[in-house]
Amino acid sequence: MNAELPARRAGRRRDPAADSAIIDAVLDLVTAGATLTGLSLVAIAKQAGVSRNSVYRRWKTKDELYLDVLETINRPRPAPTGADTRGDLAVLLRALAERVVDERASSMLRALNAEAATFPRLHRRYFEEIVAPRREAMNRVLRRGVERGEIRPDVDPDLVSELLVAPLLARMASGGTDRLDPERTSRQIIDLVLSGAAPS
Repeated sequence: MNAELPARRAGRRRDPAADSAIIDAVLDLVTAGATLTGLSLVAIAKQAGVSRNSVYRRWKTKDELYLDVLETINRPRPAPTGADTRGDLAVLLRALAERVVDERASSMLRALNAEAATFPRLHRRYFEEIVAPRREAMNRVLRRGVERGEIRPDVDPDLVSELLVAPLLARMASGGTDRLDPERTSRQIIDLVLSGAAPS
Protein backbone atom coordinates (compact mmCIF):
# COMPACT_ATOMS: atom_id res chain seq x y z
CA MET A 1 0.00 0.00 0.00
CA ASN A 2 1.39 3.39 -0.95
CA ALA A 3 2.29 5.67 1.94
CA GLU A 4 0.55 9.01 2.21
CA LEU A 5 2.40 12.11 1.14
CA PRO A 6 3.98 13.64 4.23
CA ALA A 7 2.36 16.80 5.51
CA ARG A 8 4.17 19.93 4.39
CA ARG A 9 5.94 21.44 7.36
CA ALA A 10 5.90 25.14 8.05
CA GLY A 11 9.26 26.81 8.31
CA ARG A 12 11.31 24.41 6.25
CA ARG A 13 11.97 26.98 3.52
CA ARG A 14 14.82 29.44 3.96
CA ASP A 15 14.95 31.78 1.00
CA PRO A 16 11.73 32.94 -0.72
CA ALA A 17 13.73 33.99 -3.79
CA ALA A 18 15.08 30.45 -4.17
CA ASP A 19 11.58 29.04 -3.71
CA SER A 20 10.27 31.24 -6.50
CA ALA A 21 13.19 30.39 -8.77
CA ILE A 22 12.61 26.66 -8.32
CA ILE A 23 8.86 26.91 -8.93
CA ASP A 24 9.48 29.10 -11.99
CA ALA A 25 11.97 26.52 -13.24
CA VAL A 26 9.34 23.78 -13.11
CA LEU A 27 6.82 25.94 -14.95
CA ASP A 28 9.36 26.96 -17.60
CA LEU A 29 10.51 23.39 -18.20
CA VAL A 30 6.98 22.00 -18.42
CA THR A 31 5.94 24.81 -20.77
CA ALA A 32 8.95 23.96 -22.94
CA GLY A 33 7.69 20.37 -23.23
CA ALA A 34 9.13 18.49 -20.27
CA THR A 35 6.93 15.86 -18.64
CA LEU A 36 6.35 15.65 -14.90
CA THR A 37 7.74 12.12 -14.96
CA GLY A 38 10.80 13.08 -16.97
CA LEU A 39 11.81 16.04 -14.84
CA SER A 40 14.42 15.37 -12.18
CA LEU A 41 15.13 17.50 -9.13
CA VAL A 42 18.68 17.86 -10.46
CA ALA A 43 17.43 19.30 -13.77
CA ILE A 44 15.07 21.62 -11.92
CA ALA A 45 17.90 22.88 -9.70
CA LYS A 46 20.06 23.56 -12.77
CA GLN A 47 17.28 25.50 -14.48
CA ALA A 48 16.64 27.50 -11.30
CA GLY A 49 20.31 28.32 -10.81
CA VAL A 50 20.38 26.83 -7.31
CA SER A 51 22.19 23.90 -5.76
CA ARG A 52 20.65 20.45 -5.75
CA ASN A 53 20.60 20.56 -1.95
CA SER A 54 18.48 23.72 -2.09
CA VAL A 55 15.76 21.72 -3.81
CA TYR A 56 16.08 18.65 -1.58
CA ARG A 57 15.91 20.76 1.59
CA ARG A 58 12.54 22.12 0.54
CA TRP A 59 10.93 19.19 -1.23
CA LYS A 60 11.81 15.57 -0.57
CA THR A 61 9.73 14.32 -3.50
CA LYS A 62 8.54 15.63 -6.83
CA ASP A 63 4.94 15.21 -5.64
CA GLU A 64 5.52 17.76 -2.88
CA LEU A 65 7.21 20.19 -5.24
CA TYR A 66 4.55 19.85 -7.92
CA LEU A 67 1.77 20.43 -5.39
CA ASP A 68 3.40 23.71 -4.35
CA VAL A 69 3.72 24.68 -8.02
CA LEU A 70 0.01 23.98 -8.48
CA GLU A 71 -0.85 26.03 -5.41
CA THR A 72 1.24 28.90 -6.75
CA ILE A 73 -0.56 29.07 -10.09
CA ASN A 74 -3.92 28.90 -8.33
CA ARG A 75 -3.36 31.89 -6.03
CA PRO A 76 -5.03 34.04 -4.95
CA ARG A 77 -8.47 32.55 -4.40
CA PRO A 78 -10.99 35.28 -5.27
CA ALA A 79 -13.61 36.31 -2.71
CA PRO A 80 -17.13 36.95 -4.05
CA THR A 81 -18.89 39.90 -2.47
CA GLY A 82 -22.28 38.22 -2.15
CA ALA A 83 -23.99 41.14 -3.88
CA ASP A 84 -25.56 39.19 -6.75
CA THR A 85 -25.27 35.75 -8.31
CA ARG A 86 -24.01 36.78 -11.74
CA GLY A 87 -21.40 39.14 -10.34
CA ASP A 88 -20.12 36.57 -7.84
CA LEU A 89 -19.93 33.86 -10.49
CA ALA A 90 -18.07 36.27 -12.77
CA VAL A 91 -15.43 36.83 -10.08
CA LEU A 92 -14.84 33.09 -9.67
CA LEU A 93 -15.02 32.15 -13.34
CA ARG A 94 -12.79 35.02 -14.43
CA ALA A 95 -10.08 33.75 -12.07
CA LEU A 96 -10.23 30.36 -13.79
CA ALA A 97 -10.21 31.97 -17.23
CA GLU A 98 -7.14 34.02 -16.33
CA ARG A 99 -5.35 30.84 -15.31
CA VAL A 100 -6.40 29.13 -18.53
CA VAL A 101 -4.89 31.89 -20.69
CA ASP A 102 -1.66 31.83 -18.67
CA GLU A 103 0.57 29.63 -20.83
CA ARG A 104 2.68 28.30 -17.98
CA ALA A 105 -0.30 27.59 -15.72
CA SER A 106 -2.28 25.80 -18.42
CA SER A 107 0.80 23.79 -19.44
CA MET A 108 1.24 22.59 -15.86
CA LEU A 109 -2.42 21.61 -15.55
CA ARG A 110 -2.36 19.76 -18.87
CA ALA A 111 0.76 17.90 -17.74
CA LEU A 112 -0.91 16.90 -14.48
CA ASN A 113 -4.02 15.63 -16.24
CA ALA A 114 -1.93 13.73 -18.79
CA GLU A 115 0.07 12.00 -16.06
CA ALA A 116 -2.63 11.55 -13.43
CA ALA A 117 -2.12 7.78 -13.44
CA THR A 118 1.60 8.24 -12.70
CA PHE A 119 0.99 10.73 -9.88
CA PRO A 120 -2.30 9.53 -8.33
CA ARG A 121 -1.65 10.98 -4.87
CA LEU A 122 -0.63 14.33 -6.33
CA HIS A 123 -3.72 14.35 -8.52
CA ARG A 124 -5.95 13.48 -5.55
CA ARG A 125 -4.40 16.14 -3.31
CA TYR A 126 -4.69 18.72 -6.06
CA PHE A 127 -8.42 18.10 -6.23
CA GLU A 128 -8.88 17.90 -2.47
CA GLU A 129 -6.79 20.94 -1.52
CA ILE A 130 -7.17 23.25 -4.53
CA VAL A 131 -10.10 22.28 -6.77
CA ALA A 132 -12.63 21.26 -4.10
CA PRO A 133 -12.53 24.56 -2.14
CA ARG A 134 -13.00 26.55 -5.34
CA ARG A 135 -15.88 24.33 -6.41
CA GLU A 136 -17.51 24.74 -3.01
CA ALA A 137 -17.15 28.52 -3.30
CA MET A 138 -19.01 28.41 -6.62
CA ASN A 139 -21.68 26.11 -5.19
CA ARG A 140 -22.25 28.53 -2.30
CA VAL A 141 -22.89 31.31 -4.81
CA LEU A 142 -25.33 29.08 -6.68
CA ARG A 143 -27.16 28.12 -3.48
CA ARG A 144 -27.51 31.80 -2.61
CA GLY A 145 -28.92 32.29 -6.10
CA VAL A 146 -31.57 29.67 -5.34
CA GLU A 147 -32.42 31.45 -2.08
CA ARG A 148 -32.79 34.75 -3.95
CA GLY A 149 -35.06 33.18 -6.52
CA GLU A 150 -32.54 33.74 -9.33
CA ILE A 151 -32.00 30.01 -9.92
CA ARG A 152 -34.62 27.26 -9.94
CA PRO A 153 -34.63 25.19 -6.73
CA ASP A 154 -34.61 21.91 -8.66
CA VAL A 155 -31.24 22.74 -10.28
CA ASP A 156 -28.22 20.74 -9.04
CA PRO A 157 -25.45 23.21 -8.04
CA ASP A 158 -22.74 20.65 -8.84
CA LEU A 159 -24.06 20.24 -12.37
CA VAL A 160 -24.30 24.00 -12.93
CA SER A 161 -20.75 24.59 -11.65
CA GLU A 162 -19.49 21.84 -13.97
CA LEU A 163 -21.30 23.43 -16.90
CA LEU A 164 -19.71 26.79 -16.05
CA VAL A 165 -16.12 25.57 -15.95
CA ALA A 166 -16.30 22.93 -18.70
CA PRO A 167 -15.86 25.32 -21.69
CA LEU A 168 -12.75 26.85 -20.13
CA LEU A 169 -11.24 23.47 -19.30
CA ALA A 170 -11.95 22.29 -22.84
CA ARG A 171 -10.13 25.32 -24.25
CA MET A 172 -7.20 24.68 -21.94
CA ALA A 173 -7.02 21.01 -22.95
CA SER A 174 -6.95 21.94 -26.63
CA GLY A 175 -4.48 24.77 -26.17
CA GLY A 176 -6.83 27.14 -28.00
CA THR A 177 -6.70 30.05 -25.57
CA ASP A 178 -4.91 32.71 -27.64
CA ARG A 179 -8.12 34.62 -28.42
CA LEU A 180 -9.87 34.04 -25.10
CA ASP A 181 -10.71 37.20 -23.17
CA PRO A 182 -11.25 36.21 -19.50
CA GLU A 183 -13.81 38.93 -18.69
CA ARG A 184 -15.94 38.64 -21.81
CA THR A 185 -15.77 34.85 -22.03
CA SER A 186 -16.70 34.38 -18.37
CA ARG A 187 -19.77 36.56 -18.68
CA GLN A 188 -20.86 34.88 -21.92
CA ILE A 189 -20.65 31.44 -20.30
CA ILE A 190 -22.56 32.65 -17.23
CA ASP A 191 -25.29 34.19 -19.38
CA LEU A 192 -25.73 31.00 -21.39
CA VAL A 193 -25.76 28.65 -18.39
CA LEU A 194 -27.95 30.77 -16.13
CA SER A 195 -30.48 31.34 -18.89
CA GLY A 196 -31.25 27.63 -18.61
CA ALA A 197 -31.20 27.61 -14.80
CA ALA A 198 -33.36 30.67 -14.20
CA PRO A 199 -37.01 30.36 -13.12
CA SER A 200 -39.43 30.46 -16.03
